[in-house]
Amino acid sequence: MEVYQIAILALAAFCSSVIKNGAAVGSGIFLLPVLALAFPPKLALGLGAPVMLASDLLGLRYYWKEWGETKLLLRMIAAAAVGIAVGGVFLAHIPAEAFKKGIGIFAICSALWSLFSPWLRKGKTAPSPAPAIAGAERGDWLASVLYGAVGGVATILAHAGGMVWSMYMVNRVEKRVFVGSMIVMFFLSNLIKIGAYMQLGLLTLSATLAVLAFVPLIYAGSALGNWLNRRLDPRIFRMVVLLLIMCTGAGLLVR
Repeated sequence: MEVYQIAILALAAFCSSVIKNGAAVGSGIFLLPVLALAFPPKLALGLGAPVMLASDLLGLRYYWKEWGETKLLLRMIAAAAVGIAVGGVFLAHIPAEAFKKGIGIFAICSALWSLFSPWLRKGKTAPSPAPAIAGAERGDWLASVLYGAVGGVATILAHAGGMVWSMYMVNRVEKRVFVGSMIVMFFLSNLIKIGAYMQLGLLTLSATLAVLAFVPLIYAGSALGNWLNRRLDPRIFRMVVLLLIMCTGAGLLVR
């Protein structure tokens, strides 16, 4: 790797771990366009999986047992595995340049939607958070499978599964349980994705092991994210993350 590539990989690893452990959602959408500034887009996609997996391992430590219904999470990840397989078929046939531009457009649109959707939903009454994920007891078994599968497609194509899975979970749990549940989903899906990316030739074992060099940075970012989750106004943190995502996405479109 070139020096600038190592620097960007280190910065992306640190910042994405802060975002993941601070807000749970947005780390993958941030990570991919940042890496794509320094690496070929599909290689950036592959490199993102082990970076996020390392962050997931530390996230599990901070949110151990602070997740919801285990059976529901396993059902969703099983559906996500099917979505990952389907998305992998599409990924193998997408041209690299089109994929890079698609990443930029997706990043900008996702950030804009996240910024303005609260105003669009204003006036609607959200359901009260439950102490644990409301799963089969609410009769939404099919919905959990659907969200799991669609999130699987989104996560292998753009590390954006969290955006889909969060729509299912966000109004069902309180903040700490939400983050803990999402980290479990990220951890299991990233394990599956590493195998899928290796099968597609987008990731090698040596590149995966190279991420170990950034574990201290990932550890520091995870600790900072956990601290911010407890103390910082989540609206400010979320706004900063979304603005960074939009700027990075715009950078991909003009390169």
